[in-house]
Amino acid sequence: MFKLSFVAIGAAVLFSGCASTPVPVSGMAVGKFVNFECVGGRFSARASENGETVRIRTLHGAAELERKAGGVYEGEGYRFEAAGAAGVQLIHNGKSAGSQCKVV
Repeated sequence: MFKLSFVAIGAAVLFSGCASTPVPVSGMAVGKFVNFECVGGRFSARASENGETVRIRTLHGAAELERKAGGVYEGEGYRFEAAGAAGVQLIHNGKSAGSQCKVV
């Protein structure tokens, strides 16, 4: 019985170490910029290793956004909505900078 428990614990530790870091949007990769094509614009985004921030680059500048509730990242006047009825979108200072965004 002790041997079986040791094997089960070892397997749990092994698999927990292999768990992937969550990314906000399918198609994004941790630590690598991906391009988004949107209605109304385009931008690039990179998820941090721990999933707590997203770095974005737009024609108007770059910003580091912090994770909030519900798939939203905010900072420096930007709001990146990774989930929702409207799909992926980027808002800057309250105005749409891109909606219905897709990773390309």
